[in-house]
Amino acid sequence: MITAMARVARLDLTLLWRNRTALFTVVGMPLLFAALLLPARGEKAGGIDVALLQGTGHLGFFLLFAVFVNLVTVFTARREDFTLKRLRGSVLSDAEILGGSVLTAAGMYAVQALALLAFLVTVLDGALPADPLLLLAGSAGGVAVFALLAFAVSGITPSTEMAQLTVLPLMFACLAGAGVLVPLEDVPGAVREAARWVPLTPVVEITRTAYFGQDFTLTGTRAPVGFGEGWATCLRSFGVLLFWTLAGRALAARWFRWEPRRA
Repeated sequence: MITAMARVARLDLTLLWRNRTALFTVVGMPLLFAALLLPARGEKAGGIDVALLQGTGHLGFFLLFAVFVNLVTVFTARREDFTLKRLRGSVLSDAEILGGSVLTAAGMYAVQALALLAFLVTVLDGALPADPLLLLAGSAGGVAVFALLAFAVSGITPSTEMAQLTVLPLMFACLAGAGVLVPLEDVPGAVREAARWVPLTPVVEITRTAYFGQDFTLTGTRAPVGFGEGWATCLRSFGVLLFWTLAGRALAARWFRWEPRRA
């Protein structure tokens, strides 16, 4: 199974390299967002470097490009040109067909995240993550959630061209409501509570808590947390990730299509 998934992943990488628009979305957009951190270098907000604060939010936001947008586009295009149908008629199982593409997306996100971490440490003079395992767990949970949501959204996307539009509502919700650029501690309580249920919010909470070694959950006080204590601090965040994993799986099972919508 792993070998078959690797073959599908290699096919994905080859097709991505040939599609310059998709390649820019996956690679170019994260580079642009990283460059936007430079003007904020050295500025402080609540004792935290603003560039590092935004950069740790970008660790979560990059999931939207490498995983969500990428997979929505891939699965919609392959469905509409009958590639998914042909693959399903081969020796590959459904899990291998889908898993290979998710493996590619996860790999690209890992490269982006590692490059951004290196950028934070070297260019922005940041520290290494206080709890790398917590950071890895939050990122892995984010990959699972946005892959499942990509399956669902691809099913309601009528064409490859429309994929650039159907991904926008979730992207805007995550950009505005997950505290990627601006922390949400000072917004009204009802808005803050609603923001906690945006699918990217728990990833940002876990990522920042793991990187800074402080409580960055929306109900937290940014108090220091020791190595391992961050896991207890982020229990609710992991609970929200679990909710979106189950919801994404249910929506994917209901909406994902193997054959063209016109069929």
